Amino acid sequence: MKWIEFCRINQLIELKVPTTKISKLKADWEGIDNKEIFLKILCLDLEPNNLKTKKATKWLTNVMNIFEDELEMEIYTHGDIGEAIYFFDDDGHDSEYTLSQVFSLLEMDCSKSDGESYRRFSITYRTMSSLERKWFVRYMLRTPRNGVNIGTVRKLISKIYDKPETEIKKYAQLHDLPSIALTLERGEVPSNRLTIGRYIAPMLAKPTPKEKWPKEYLMEYKYDGARYQVHKGRDVIIFNRKGKVVTNKFPDVVETVNSWNEKVEFIIDTEIYPVDGEGNPEPFKKFGTRIHSKNIQDAIEKCPVKLAVFDCMMYDVENLMDLPLRDRLEYITKFPNQAIRDTTNDNDIFYNLAINDKYEGIMVKDLNGKYDSGKRSNGWAKYKPPRFDIDVVVTSGRYGEGKRATVFGSFDISVKDGNGFTQVGSIGTGFSEMELMLVTQILKRNITSLDKSTYSFSPRVVLEVTCDLVTQDADGNYGLRFPRLIRIRDDKPVSEINTLDDLLEMMI
Repeated sequence: MKWIEFCRINQLIELKVPTTKISKLKADWEGIDNKEIFLKILCLDLEPNNLKTKKATKWLTNVMNIFEDELEMEIYTHGDIGEAIYFFDDDGHDSEYTLSQVFSLLEMDCSKSDGESYRRFSITYRTMSSLERKWFVRYMLRTPRNGVNIGTVRKLISKIYDKPETEIKKYAQLHDLPSIALTLERGEVPSNRLTIGRYIAPMLAKPTPKEKWPKEYLMEYKYDGARYQVHKGRDVIIFNRKGKVVTNKFPDVVETVNSWNEKVEFIIDTEIYPVDGEGNPEPFKKFGTRIHSKNIQDAIEKCPVKLAVFDCMMYDVENLMDLPLRDRLEYITKFPNQAIRDTTNDNDIFYNLAINDKYEGIMVKDLNGKYDSGKRSNGWAKYKPPRFDIDVVVTSGRYGEGKRATVFGSFDISVKDGNGFTQVGSIGTGFSEMELMLVTQILKRNITSLDKSTYSFSPRVVLEVTCDLVTQDADGNYGLRFPRLIRIRDDKPVSEINTLDDLLEMMI
């Protein structure tokens, strides 16, 4: 398949409703000769290329021989960098690039300063037509803006191979969507076997009032740390919540896992959390030292951590995810470093003990529930002090005043709403000076537009905020009463932030 053909398909479906998009993609499916790469690009299953908007803008102005102001004006006019260059730079003829050739360019590392990545980018850009350039730049920046997401691709595979979408979702717990499509294309069924070193999308919890708790449950302390998935085969592999391998950040945890007597392969769900010299939990903010420090040994001394094991997905090659929790406990409890749990159902006492011991609250888990990979489920209920904790993404913001004049000081925050986002107010409290500097550095690289003094950003920075009420005004706008930052969630992808439906439940 040629790149221009892929671009024409994207151009055709860009403004169509989801059902039309899927119908068009299905109609073209048989004519696609490299289905795996087609799907990889379509659902952004791409290696990070470290290309940000600021560098892309510089590259484009260089290759087009224009001033940055000219490009910025086009972006402002058309609302998107891809659309801007499509109308601004209409020279060029359709190229002969194949989808595979462009795929390799989309995954090249653009962070190097040797000029090679820019050279490849500029040669490619100059030999493309305006339509190809539009989609090339959009995919280079991982912002295709074509209305296609993981859910769209999942529905597409379901339609093509006449399988229930629930079945595709189940396969997707263990396999990426391109692999699922190729397996079904061969007339085979994707394996249910877990593999050491292949990340599993974690099961997610949601705040749930007591009246909606499961009938049979156990309780665990809720740790003020970060979620990590530990794989043990020949070696120990630690994944963060985004599925990135971070084993080198935790040599002390690796040593702990290696000290266990378990001689079989396993995959466990854990929390790593900061502690003081006596092993008592510390606030999460201290954990930033551990995550971001380049000097690992220094970070270990400044921020010791503990590991808490709370679930097991694989034990001795057996996939446990479809087992109810009461049966998984037989395997979970084989490990040392267990999460603190209770099954007496005296939730008030257990909750008070958790708060007294400086933990966040408690988790309430359905004993009859399976491990729902990648799903936010009522099977795991968060129960915390009587405030609402919400994961949001920063979508716009403004510079501060006085001491905050050099950093963004207030941020407009949003939750997921279908394929887009709905703003739920602004936040400016709870940030340390260091956190404001960190967030500003990230947001500067992701500016999409400027309207008077408000900058709009690509949705990249996830925050966990707390508020005492979710509100809605007479015009239907949602807001958080007295929002305050809990922490910057660089361990959590935007796909896992709270949704508008979550907020509506909080208002009931």
